[in-house]
Amino acid sequence: MNLKKALTLIGLILVTAAIGFALYMVFFRVPPEELPPEVPPEVPIPAPLPPAVPGVPTVPGPPEEAVLPPTVSAIADGGPTAVTPVTNLPTRGASLSPSGDLNYYNLIDGKFYRINTDGTVTSLSNKVFHNVDNATFDPSGNKAIIEYPDGANILFDFTTNQQVTLPRHWESFDFDPQGQQIAAKSIGLDEENRWMVVSNPDGSAARPIQELGVNADKVTVDWSPNNQILGIAETGDWSGPERREIFFIGQHNENFRSLVVEGLNFESQWSPTGQQLMYSTAASISDYKPSLWIVDAAGDDIGLNRRRLNVDTWSHKCTFADTQTLYCAVPRELPTGAGLQPAVAADIPDDIYKIDMRTGLQTRVAIPEGDHTVDSIMLTPDNSYLFFTDQDDGTLNKIQLK
Repeated sequence: MNLKKALTLIGLILVTAAIGFALYMVFFRVPPEELPPEVPPEVPIPAPLPPAVPGVPTVPGPPEEAVLPPTVSAIADGGPTAVTPVTNLPTRGASLSPSGDLNYYNLIDGKFYRINTDGTVTSLSNKVFHNVDNATFDPSGNKAIIEYPDGANILFDFTTNQQVTLPRHWESFDFDPQGQQIAAKSIGLDEENRWMVVSNPDGSAARPIQELGVNADKVTVDWSPNNQILGIAETGDWSGPERREIFFIGQHNENFRSLVVEGLNFESQWSPTGQQLMYSTAASISDYKPSLWIVDAAGDDIGLNRRRLNVDTWSHKCTFADTQTLYCAVPRELPTGAGLQPAVAADIPDDIYKIDMRTGLQTRVAIPEGDHTVDSIMLTPDNSYLFFTDQDDGTLNKIQLK
């Protein structure tokens, strides 16, 4: 009986729960939120193609030309120019004779040679001259005063193979224009016994010309082509930090007019007639780079018509083609102060320029092939070839001008 009641009660509870759940689902349950249906993405409609137009045929242009290195000209034309080695060995004392023969001393084998106008090379003598310090040829090129490091000096005649000993206390030799006399500085131990002297080439008939005293190192022996002046003395007073007086020494105690120059480190060279003097100095107006000047330098005209050529190089890098034209080796660039310290330009290559001294016109003649630093230059009498010594190795080279 009790079990029957319990089962009835459980059944009643289950029926009641089912009815309650049904009522909840019908009246009280919140339906889930319906999501909107998916809409496929809109595909853009392509724009219509432009209407066809008549075409223009494309013609290919010419191909770009390759940049070629500048050609080297055999004859100087202002650009890169062939340089022909004359010697492959270091030389000293190179000198051109009026006939166009080139004489030089070979430092390696100790002999003197001549390059004839036809290009052939001949030995001036079979004699070997060891350790020559300097050689000064006479105008004919047949004699030379040879100086040695120990102070010994000789005059050697290459036509006769004879030599004469010159005084050991003589130095800085130069021949007169005819080769008949020589000038030198006689440097005695006592300052009161120092003179400029003139003698025959063999040292005979020597006579004193000018007492040098304490100023021997300020005097340059340089016989002028017109035979008037034997030497140049940088012994004048300063009239400013860069302005000084230069004196000229003659054979007969002449009282030549002086020359006033602007700048330091004066070095000079005579024109072919001796009427003018070309020189270089370093001054503030040129940033202390070497600068060329030209001035009248004969008789009463000494010091007149002095003018700057606006060429930055040294006098020894130039040579006269005639009384109006210079050829100069000009460094491509120079640092400030190079005129006071030339060593800073030892590796700077030079170009060759032609300078008209009347108008100041400068024309580049050649860019030497191989980037040479020039020590000195010489022109053949017909101006067809320019010879130069290379400052780095002392070799001789030439450039064809015409």
